[in-house]
Amino acid sequence: MKLSKLVVCAAVLMTMSVSAQKKAAVKPAAKPAAAKTASSKATKAETMDWIGGKMQENLASPRKFVSYSNGLFVYTKEMYGGEVCTTTIDLNKVTGLSNEYSEDFFMSGKSMGLTTCVQDTKPNVFEYISIAGPNYKDYSSPFNFTPDQTLVERMRKALTTLVEYNGASKKGADEKF
Repeated sequence: MKLSKLVVCAAVLMTMSVSAQKKAAVKPAAKPAAAKTASSKATKAETMDWIGGKMQENLASPRKFVSYSNGLFVYTKEMYGGEVCTTTIDLNKVTGLSNEYSEDFFMSGKSMGLTTCVQDTKPNVFEYISIAGPNYKDYSSPFNFTPDQTLVERMRKALTTLVEYNGASKKGADEKF
């Protein structure tokens, strides 16, 4: 009888050991998923593409979407008298946003936008575009994001990421700050 109890105990211990080994084998498989979520930040191209898509969806009338490619967003607007003006916004040049505490939310960047009209001899270069809010400074305001404050906050987050990407390229290789 003692021998049979020992055999049963040995069998139970072996089963528990195999079960513990299976559980230990399952745990390492979860680590790659955790590593993947750590690098879930969108790339610069993905960020610009998302922003460009939202700009297209929220382009204010009477503007008409022309194209988007590699951060260049192009639209046209028919002016009074029938003249058509073409505007290009270069998301690669977005380097700033308005103050977070301001209701007037705009993006900025040196020579970020360019408008050419058929009758103009010189194109109009601009450095500010209103995204949402009361637009106190009367910046160019080609989009209608203001009614959807959730989208405005998502745009702010995406543009903040884009500003980080665009700012990183300004730093020289030997510069520490």
